[in-house]
Amino acid sequence: MDPPVGALVEVSAGRGIVRFAGATSFSSGKWIGIELHEPKGKNDGSLQGLTYFSCKPNHGVFVRPSQVKVINAEPEPQPPKTQVARTVMGHQRTPSTGVSRAASLRSTGASGSSSRSSSPVKATPSASTSASAVASPRTSRLTAPSSPAKRIPSLTLQPRKSFPRQPSTESSAPQSPALQTPRIGSSSSQEALVQVQRTSSPLALPPQNASMEPPPPSAVAHTFLQPPAPIDSSPSLNGTKLASSPSISRVPSHEPTSPITRTEDSAMHAKIRVLEAKRADDARHIRELETRLADAESFVALRPKLQAKLQSLQSELIATKRALADAEQLANLGETRGADSQEQLEMAMLDKEVAEEKAELAEQELEEVKERLARAEVELGVMKDGGVSGGGGDSNAKTSLAYIQLEKQNERLKEALIRLRDMSQETEQEQRRRIAEMEKDITSIDDLQGQYEQTLIKLSNAETQISSLQQQLDDALGAEDLLVQLTERNLSLSEKIEEQRITIEDLEALKELTDELEENHIQVERELRDEILDREKDLREEKVRVGLLEDIVSDADGTIARFREVVADMQGELDSMRSATQTAQHESATAAHQTATMMSLNLKLQSSAAKNQARAVELEIKKLEARESAELLGIVQPYLPQQYVESDSDATNCYLFFARLGYKTDLINTIVGLAHGLPDSLNGVVSETLVGICEMRGRAASFSTLCKRFASILRRCDPTSFLNIGRIYPEIAPMEKRIDLHIDLLRRDEFREMEFVSDVLKMLAQFDHLAETYFDGFEQDLGERELGYALSFDHDLDVFAASIGLTKTSVAVILNDEDVVLDIGGYDPEEELIEPLQKLLEQCKSAKVLSKKLTKRLDDVIQESSALKSHLVPQLKTLSNAVPELVNFGISLAQQVIPHLSDARSAKTPFQLATVLSYARQTAMTTVAKDMKPGTSCFEAVGEAIAQLSAECNKLLPLAMEPESVFKISGTPPWVLRIEEIRANMAINAEAERKAAQLQEEIQGLVRSLKTKDQTIQESGVKIEHMERRMEAAKKQADTIGDLEIELSKARKQERAYEEAMEQLQADLDTFEQDNAKLKALAAGSERQAAGTQPIDSENVPVEGNVETSHLLEQIEALRGTVRFLRTENSYLKGQDLLKEIQALPHLPEPISRIRTPPLDPSGQSDTDESDTEHLPAPPTIRSLATETKVLYRDVIKFSSSPRVVDLSALHAKRAESDCKGGKMWMRRKASPAQQVLDRKVEAERLSRRVRGLLDRANAL
Repeated sequence: MDPPVGALVEVSAGRGIVRFAGATSFSSGKWIGIELHEPKGKNDGSLQGLTYFSCKPNHGVFVRPSQVKVINAEPEPQPPKTQVARTVMGHQRTPSTGVSRAASLRSTGASGSSSRSSSPVKATPSASTSASAVASPRTSRLTAPSSPAKRIPSLTLQPRKSFPRQPSTESSAPQSPALQTPRIGSSSSQEALVQVQRTSSPLALPPQNASMEPPPPSAVAHTFLQPPAPIDSSPSLNGTKLASSPSISRVPSHEPTSPITRTEDSAMHAKIRVLEAKRADDARHIRELETRLADAESFVALRPKLQAKLQSLQSELIATKRALADAEQLANLGETRGADSQEQLEMAMLDKEVAEEKAELAEQELEEVKERLARAEVELGVMKDGGVSGGGGDSNAKTSLAYIQLEKQNERLKEALIRLRDMSQETEQEQRRRIAEMEKDITSIDDLQGQYEQTLIKLSNAETQISSLQQQLDDALGAEDLLVQLTERNLSLSEKIEEQRITIEDLEALKELTDELEENHIQVERELRDEILDREKDLREEKVRVGLLEDIVSDADGTIARFREVVADMQGELDSMRSATQTAQHESATAAHQTATMMSLNLKLQSSAAKNQARAVELEIKKLEARESAELLGIVQPYLPQQYVESDSDATNCYLFFARLGYKTDLINTIVGLAHGLPDSLNGVVSETLVGICEMRGRAASFSTLCKRFASILRRCDPTSFLNIGRIYPEIAPMEKRIDLHIDLLRRDEFREMEFVSDVLKMLAQFDHLAETYFDGFEQDLGERELGYALSFDHDLDVFAASIGLTKTSVAVILNDEDVVLDIGGYDPEEELIEPLQKLLEQCKSAKVLSKKLTKRLDDVIQESSALKSHLVPQLKTLSNAVPELVNFGISLAQQVIPHLSDARSAKTPFQLATVLSYARQTAMTTVAKDMKPGTSCFEAVGEAIAQLSAECNKLLPLAMEPESVFKISGTPPWVLRIEEIRANMAINAEAERKAAQLQEEIQGLVRSLKTKDQTIQESGVKIEHMERRMEAAKKQADTIGDLEIELSKARKQERAYEEAMEQLQADLDTFEQDNAKLKALAAGSERQAAGTQPIDSENVPVEGNVETSHLLEQIEALRGTVRFLRTENSYLKGQDLLKEIQALPHLPEPISRIRTPPLDPSGQSDTDESDTEHLPAPPTIRSLATETKVLYRDVIKFSSSPRVVDLSALHAKRAESDCKGGKMWMRRKASPAQQVLDRKVEAERLSRRVRGLLDRANAL
């Protein structure tokens, strides 16, 4: 059975009183809301913005009914003077589900309209505030807002949240329709709220509470407030008006009659209304004081910020003024420079005009001189004529004075003209130079003018910012005036609210008028509908007539269509007969061709059978020779000197490894190409698999060429490089297993192309690194490099042809598919797409022929140990680098076209030829034909690129065929050079060998002694290291303890600060309670006759510090919980984690019993023979096991993380010294590889013994 509201219950958090029982919005099912006696709860009765009941912060908790233990099912009795407040509070904690804002506003408007004559001021938010103050006296200070902007809405909405519209289930009085409105009016509305919204009445209390003593006046007054008032209400349409009685109804007839008369009842109610009005005024006055206090505090808090901002603005203003002064100076300087330049320009223009005038005068003088010269010439002609006629008078004429003067004058004129020309040219050049300088000055003046304008704009922006900031500062300084204005504005808004209520009534009257208009509109609409029906009837008759005429026309059309069908059938039968004749002829020709093909295939099979038989014989002979060679190698190998085994065997195996790897890759490439019919299959139907195969063959060819390059370098390099490269053989030897695996899969016809490509790419990346590290700088691989360029060119052409063939095949299939919707767009598919693609394939085929010839020529050159000269390498490289653009074009086109075709095939979109052509054009412009002209076809551009490649290859092929372009690559194999060196080292002396044996024995003895000393040193080093680790752990623990003590002292300081803050808050709370008690006493003294009414509760004054107090308490609790958690976690982590990890390890094998091994020390800290067998060890404890586990875990991690690679640098250094000095060099045994491997094995065995010992002791414990 669920506990009733008001019952005393006990839950896990403590004891409390049930304040709520029912469904909630935050979770399904039934919940019990409990107000705890102690602050161990989680809320104040509200969750997710909904208030279910009211209590102090951290005093409310919601639990399931199954978690509640009922101590006293009856509600606790309350003192008579606070009975009303407790009852209303109990009801206020019921959930406010079902109350909507619209209904509340409508009911508020209705109640305001009905009670405006009695008290229009109390319908403002202050009235609702007084109601909320009566309902929740102990929570008002927690719900007090911190800002005036938030205060009014919360107070206005509080009654709607606190008083639900649910009917009371415990009250025996009947409910009235007035329960639909939370607020009915002014003072009468508050009484109605108190009456209607209660969940439990005093009638539900035990009867002995009412019969033990007579009720005091306050109880009597409360008795009149308890029963619900049956208020008559008649809701109209849309709930706009509610007629409610502002007076309190009488007690129902079934209750006992009261001894108080009706006059005393009315006087009591009048006093209650006066007290409520005073209480509302006091609350409003307190809120205003709180608002002013909060605003003053906010202003005081903002004042230093505003002063700092003012100082920063003043500094920015000073800086801006300085920048403005600088800008003005620059502007003035620019203006003066501009004026000077302008004056210089004007002077230059004047000089230019003067020069032009001088030039005109000089031209005039020149004209005059020319005229004089003409006259002189005429006179000279006349004199010549006279001289001819006169005969001997020539000498006289020439020597005459006039003639001499004319010649001198002519010379002077010529010199003057020359000087004039030079002067004019110099003047013109000077003027041009000055004009250029002036133009430069003008451009600099323009720049200065632009800078000046920008500076003016910045100055204006700075002034506007300064003015705006000054305005903000003035606004901030005038905050008090603003608060006064806001207060006045609130009062004016309250008056406006009253006016809006009056306006609502007017709107209701307008609504009635609108209803009448709507009825008229409905009547007019009916008349129009009748008229429309008549018109539709006429239209239907016309449609019938039109249908008859259409039937006649359709009959005529059908007759014509049948006639056309008969003609079309006859033509189709004629065409089918013609096609049948052609088909028969074609079938006969095909049959003849197939017969000839079968005969040729039979001959080929016979010849291939004979060739296979010969190959089988040759294969068996080669197998026999291989077996003999392997047997001979096995016989000869023991006779080889030790120096070859130590130094040259890896290099030889490395050379054979690269040659073998290249041959196997070529074998896979060849077999895969034959299996897929390459390159003949590229001319027919091409699939996506074939494109992938072509790309795979290109990658494999690159890998094979790289292997051949390495083998060629090893075959011709010097012995030092040969031995140096041979050191990498142990690292790269496992790679051959992957190639052998793929060959095995190919033999079983289970070849996986994707895995092969991924493996080839991985090995190719590793081999590229090897090429940069070990094979860089060699020229012995020139022929293989040239072959690699040619093979890359050839395989890229295959990939291009495969991608173009795939696009062509896919488009042809989609065009022949009848289920696909085609959108050709007026294009011819054959002419626009199929034929250009076929032409590209033919061009690629012709280029492929040239690439095959080039590849064959380079292969023959390599077989002859030769190579093309280095001046042809750039041409090969250019040829190889040009093809990837074509490959990108083909693959990109296929990647764009195939999704479009798949969409068309799945009927998502129709096949659009224009889209495919646009794809081709875009791809061509981004890859091959980046500079393609607008009117050129993209396929023509691609064809030109292929033709250009063919032309370059055709130019290169004759040069490669010439014997002059080939040179022999000479070089002696390094193993031949190593033979003499090994033979010289093999010449030994018997006496020296004997002395060497003696020295070797002495060295072995010294090594044994050194080994024992090293062992003892190692053991002591391990012990020292163990002690150092313990010291480090102890230091870390001490540091951790110090840090924790510092944090603990900080936490204690913060706790003391919190306690002081709590004491200060408690003192403030006591002060406020004393003030409220004084106000209570004053109110009681002024209204002696109304002592039975409800006094103002001391907890109505909101205290803003309670929120901070609760926050501080929560932080203290959180810190304490954190400390507890850290302590438990620290104790848990001290030994449990490592023990669990040790226990989770797999069981080690049983130790092998050894007879001579002494018993191990149980501590497991040392593997020496110095174990103490006389005294039994102390039994282990959990703490010692935990410490030992940590040490062992650290040692195991250190051992597993240490590198397992053996250090060969010392060995190689000794060998190099022995090669330089001759003979053998001594080396410490500890530095030898074998000793390093042995030390690691000993360390692993020692750690395993320690782990087993630790497990045995843990199991025993």
